[in-house]
Amino acid sequence: MSGHPVGDATSSVSRGCFVFTPSKKTKKCLDPKDYFEVEGNFSESSVYHASTCEVLWNDISEDVEALQTDVNETIFEDLVQFVSQAQTRFDPGSEEPNKSVSTAVQEIPTAALITGVNTPDHHAMFAAIIGQLKEKVTPHVAEIHSKDCNTLKGLMASVIGQLMGAEDLMSDDEEVEINVKKIPCTMPVLCSWYKETVEKREKQRSSPSKTPKRKSSRKRRSSILYNSNYAKHPCLVLIFEDMESVPSAVLQDFILVSSQYLEKLPLVLVFGIATAVTAIHRTLPQSVSSLLSIEKFQAVPSSVYLTQLINKVLLSYKHPFKLGHKVFQFLLDLFLYHDFSVRNFSKGIQFSLMDHFFNQPLSLLCCGYGEGLNRLRSMSHDQLELFRKAASFRTYVEGQPPEEQRDLLLDDKHLKKVLQELLKKLSDYHKTFYPVMLCLHELTFDLPHHPLGKQVRELYSFCLESNINENKVYEEAFGLLGILARDELVSLLGRCAEKLSEGEAGLDDIQAIRFHLETIETKLDTLGELCNQPEEEDENTESENPESLNTSTDGNVKTKTTLHSLQQQLMQSAKKKKKLTRYEVLRKEALDYLHSVFRKYLVCPQTLTLHEIFYYNNVGEVRRHINASPRAAIQTALDNPYHYLQSDLCKAEGGSILSTFPDVCIVYKLHLECGRLINLYDWMQAFVTVVQGGEDEADGEKKAASKKKADPVLQARFIRAVSELQFLGFIKSTKRKTDHVARLTWGGC
Repeated sequence: MSGHPVGDATSSVSRGCFVFTPSKKTKKCLDPKDYFEVEGNFSESSVYHASTCEVLWNDISEDVEALQTDVNETIFEDLVQFVSQAQTRFDPGSEEPNKSVSTAVQEIPTAALITGVNTPDHHAMFAAIIGQLKEKVTPHVAEIHSKDCNTLKGLMASVIGQLMGAEDLMSDDEEVEINVKKIPCTMPVLCSWYKETVEKREKQRSSPSKTPKRKSSRKRRSSILYNSNYAKHPCLVLIFEDMESVPSAVLQDFILVSSQYLEKLPLVLVFGIATAVTAIHRTLPQSVSSLLSIEKFQAVPSSVYLTQLINKVLLSYKHPFKLGHKVFQFLLDLFLYHDFSVRNFSKGIQFSLMDHFFNQPLSLLCCGYGEGLNRLRSMSHDQLELFRKAASFRTYVEGQPPEEQRDLLLDDKHLKKVLQELLKKLSDYHKTFYPVMLCLHELTFDLPHHPLGKQVRELYSFCLESNINENKVYEEAFGLLGILARDELVSLLGRCAEKLSEGEAGLDDIQAIRFHLETIETKLDTLGELCNQPEEEDENTESENPESLNTSTDGNVKTKTTLHSLQQQLMQSAKKKKKLTRYEVLRKEALDYLHSVFRKYLVCPQTLTLHEIFYYNNVGEVRRHINASPRAAIQTALDNPYHYLQSDLCKAEGGSILSTFPDVCIVYKLHLECGRLINLYDWMQAFVTVVQGGEDEADGEKKAASKKKADPVLQARFIRAVSELQFLGFIKSTKRKTDHVARLTWGGC
């Protein structure tokens, strides 16, 4: 360990730099299947759990990657086309000494890519953009981060280091690679390098057979350098992934310098912007922004991307694994109110999948229907007992006759037969649930106030929570559907039929629903002008006569009408049923039929028998791992180190301090006994007392000597522990007293 003083920029209690030599021992890489071992034995059931989990996640990840490619395909194509056409007129060879210099101000082609605020997803997006640019347009692409742009020199070093280090730079005479770090980070150096690179590429194209063969190198990327897709003068693309975080002064100077070299370097800038294009004008003054030729590119919003991901992964019969209501709503809330990251949402699905197969023994059948039947036939008695213990299956058994209950609990063959029937019901349920739910979404997503939500994910959350027909918002939605006009209802029924045709086309139930809706739609179309006519004429009903109000029951005309008698007559006439028109009759028929369909097929999955096989709803475990509380974990570790270290030396009763505790834990527990300001000397003496309290001292002379002058080793340990506590944010330096530190927290765990 070695150390040296650092600058005044740090305010740490101990100022030093410590270097630790890494161990040469290689770490053993564990296979994911190793985690499914049970007491050291890798049973056949563990093999099925591990392999099924891996297969399901591979299928889900493939769909997610394909969806990401499809979502960004349009924006990537437009951006690549812009970059490829940005510097088509660049020709440095036309510059001659006697050429008249143009006085027109040249602008740097700049693409403003609006990426949104989902920061965790930006890296994957820009990585895909860089891959397509290097494949189709140019090998000279540099990705610049704000952390490298504190100074103009740092920015230039990052640009030149990435561009000139993109391929092997070999001298013509010696097989020696050029050290990029020793090259001056200036624009003239970049210009000369680009000119030499273009010349080498032209020589390679003109005489490819005469190119000397060179020794292989792990850094070589000559295939990128001599790609036939590149133009004669490929442009230099500089991608600022987080332009809004780059210091304004540094970015201004870089643009001003770069604009002076456009005749020698075909530069193209790509700005990654999280908010809007106006961020460029807020960061740069008009004199600098006028040097940029900006074109806007809008990436797909993360909310749209999430909706497509849910439709393809969670609302698909292809993937048997499903999220329960609590887990789905938790991941959705993290996305909407925390990070807007689809990548983190998919990671939440991945963790839920792994935890489901690791902790749920019934997940053995969380696979395709055919494969599940094969596994069910080969199950042992112990495995069948796990199904008998499931909560949903116990509820199912309680509802059966006594003889059936005895067979289910004692006869394994009969149980396997019943389990096959239950698996078939679950399979049919998933095949019909999603098309019917999408049909309900088409009916209700555009209603006023959106009682069932505007997005599919909101309706899906309602369906996972309870039976949708028992929800008040469902009644409100059907109340609004009951006042639709004929054209609106015909349009909705047509869209519902289209959604049903996109689902499982081979299902008889879905085809019957679609045929019935098409029949009602045809009837509505054929009504024409007769839609407002009553359904049938009631000949026995007497026409209302204004004089009837003044006529008695015996036919004699009343001489006087009292207020009470008039009120009674008006109430009787109001009780008479209003005649329904032909359209209203058909509308009522359509809504009644749809209501029966939704009541039958949109059953809450938590009410199904053996739903534990497919649905994961352990939201506490997901919250603990994905949305962890770092401060609580840190305080728990400092207050009770045995919780994480599991060492007998750290086992102690609450509130006690042992000399065998880690130094930072001793310092932490001592600082809890202090007030707002802590005297460092007193703190150190208390630390030394605790540490030496567990050591045997021969006589009192050593104690007296230790009080006069503390052990340098203990001083170093104390300073290091205090520095760690300062780094964790529990204390800070204070100017009120030079030998004190200020406490930033109060209380223990």
